[in-house]
Amino acid sequence: MLPSVVTLALLVVFWRLGQKWLAAPVIVFLILYYVFVPSLVRKRSERFHREALRLLSTGRAAEVPGLARRNLLLQLFGSSGPVDAKLGLAYSQMGRYRMAVPPLESAIPTASETERPALRAGLVKALLVTGDLGRAEAEGRRLLSSGLHLPETLAAVARARVGQGKCDDETWFLLEEAEELSPSDDVALMIDLTRIEMRIRTNRSPGEVPEGAISDQPFLRAWVHLVRGRLKERGDDPEGAVADYREAAAQGAEDSHFAALAQERLERLATGPDSDGASGEVDPAIKRKRRKRR
Repeated sequence: MLPSVVTLALLVVFWRLGQKWLAAPVIVFLILYYVFVPSLVRKRSERFHREALRLLSTGRAAEVPGLARRNLLLQLFGSSGPVDAKLGLAYSQMGRYRMAVPPLESAIPTASETERPALRAGLVKALLVTGDLGRAEAEGRRLLSSGLHLPETLAAVARARVGQGKCDDETWFLLEEAEELSPSDDVALMIDLTRIEMRIRTNRSPGEVPEGAISDQPFLRAWVHLVRGRLKERGDDPEGAVADYREAAAQGAEDSHFAALAQERLERLATGPDSDGASGEVDPAIKRKRRKRR
């Protein structure tokens, strides 16, 4: 908007000063700005969309950020929404969930009705993995209230509630609904792990992590070892617990809330027995409130 206002002002000034020959390049600029640039941006945007989807669907998400950087015209004149959407999905697929949150949040308000659910589901998962549990629950509920009940979102909301100490009937119902919707192997594992953690928190017989529980997703591998460590702690096997917590921490990279929880358990075991029966998990919003009270 500002370039066009400045250009029109210059056009008026040149005309009134009798420098009509200077108005010609201004008019040419306006034609380019309002006719050719939008058309070129639209074509580049469509090309970026196609190429980014191709990369995402073929497991080459790591190439999407570079593709976005090379599209300078889109950065200068295009809408940020479509680019942010693909960047958010790419970072999620790469397991860089903390980097995925800002572009997903930015893309959701301007996304199409068909694209918005996938972006919001990705945001819920990213918030859960990075440990922003209150927001993960809130965003998940927003998606569920739209009528779209995805197994992964249901499981993520349930786990976010457990991390906040909400081990109630509503959380159980979310897990049951997720299970009824024929979840993938990874989501079925999320459901099992959440149920075990609920039972640990409520001092009930927790059961066992399914044999052969494994995933290609590092955050889920960290979660598996975290829960196994908790079970071994309850079974008076501190050495086995330490081994699992170390494995969980090793899976974490910088983004994994579950790896961070495992590291906390290692520190607790090093300083003495824990008596609260919880996972040491506290929502970031609660931590901020505690700091303010101090």
